[in-house]
Amino acid sequence: MDTVASRFTLRIALAATAGLLTLALAAGPSQLVPDAPAAKAKTGVLKGWPTKQRLATEFLRLLKNEDQAGLRSFLDPAFLLQRGDGSYLTKPQYLKDPALVSAFQVRNIVATYSRNVRVLRFEAKTDQVIDGNPVPGVWIPRLSTFIRTNGVWRLISHANFLPPPTV
Repeated sequence: MDTVASRFTLRIALAATAGLLTLALAAGPSQLVPDAPAAKAKTGVLKGWPTKQRLATEFLRLLKNEDQAGLRSFLDPAFLLQRGDGSYLTKPQYLKDPALVSAFQVRNIVATYSRNVRVLRFEAKTDQVIDGNPVPGVWIPRLSTFIRTNGVWRLISHANFLPPPTV
């Protein structure tokens, strides 16, 4: 009888353990393991082969988010910006007073590439302020050049053109 009772007790214990394990798994891993601190994604870093849409919008996205650290990472040390009014800025000059972008749209992206260089031509419509002056919210042509160094894409040059004349 002792053997039958021990087998019965063992079966009950195994069934209870299986039931508790099933409940724990159903509750999800968040109930079993405390949340690990999330790895902070480094902003302004594009790896792999980003889409032309992603490349065309990354600069504007960083400006809209006022992401100074991301902008510093994304702009190549040799960065040069040419504005439609004839003015230009180097990376250190640009980082001192970046454009304030509150909204943007991008269209008509054309991209070319050769090895570690990608060139994009596109139009952007923005709500932004440059040097305290609002920029007309019309479609303005842009030209951006990206270089991949150590597996990361960086913006090396960017040009804004004057708004096209209205007919």
